[in-house]
Amino acid sequence: MACMGLIWGLQFSLAKVATQGGIHPLGFTLAVSICAATLLAAVAWLRGAEIPLERRHLVYTVLAGATAIAIPNSIAVLVVSHVPAGLAAVLNTLSPVITYAMALAVGMERPQRLRLLGIGFGIAGALLVVLPRASLPDPAMTPWVLLCLLVPFFYALSNVYIARARPAGVDSIGLAAGMQLGAAACILPLALATGSVHMPLPPAGPADWALLVQCGFGGIGSLLFFEVLRLAGPVFFSQTGFLVTLAGVFWGWLLFGETHSAYVWASMAAIFAGLALVTRAGRVSGSRG
Repeated sequence: MACMGLIWGLQFSLAKVATQGGIHPLGFTLAVSICAATLLAAVAWLRGAEIPLERRHLVYTVLAGATAIAIPNSIAVLVVSHVPAGLAAVLNTLSPVITYAMALAVGMERPQRLRLLGIGFGIAGALLVVLPRASLPDPAMTPWVLLCLLVPFFYALSNVYIARARPAGVDSIGLAAGMQLGAAACILPLALATGSVHMPLPPAGPADWALLVQCGFGGIGSLLFFEVLRLAGPVFFSQTGFLVTLAGVFWGWLLFGETHSAYVWASMAAIFAGLALVTRAGRVSGSRG
């Protein structure tokens, strides 16, 4: 889980490097999915694992690829070209809180007062970024911040869907490869229609190198994603949000010299409090169950 947090925290800065270098968000996301799918398929073949190709499996992998990769990652790559990468990482931490709310709605979790309070802290954290005019370096960023809130929403949706609908008897690496292929299938028509297909071969500069690094991370992250969900469930998995945020803020500072207002730091504190309430209450409940 620590590896996932560090990898996913860096992806915001990698996406910013790539988009600043002229790579279209759809082209970036498509290239990552194709490269990650190729890497995972090769590992699956070496391990003798099958990539699920039956109709019910294809529906699952396409929906998983759309909600976990194609939609949120394309939005995230687009947004970081307009807002600080560290801020995008902070808002991404809302995913665990939204995950619990969705799991509660579909009956995967039971209502608990501490967790409901955690949802309240998460909402307060988001409002601290959106409402005060002094929270952002430029008030014109507000629409992009609102768009960025869709990223944790879709990540939460995918957490619940993937855990709830996962086919039995299928290896995690086969599902990870299928999910990346499903994401590529969703993105490819749009990328072709907009002329934004981009493959970094050979690397021509920092943007292509950033894309290549993210391609490798995409494969590793997908495999870890399925394994943690299988072993621990969607709410425990969502604890990676702590590490994703801290790593995202660190890389944004290191690579771009990003600084944040007091409102953003207060937002991070509120969201972290919400995340702590959601995950701690879940552990206490589990120990009593």
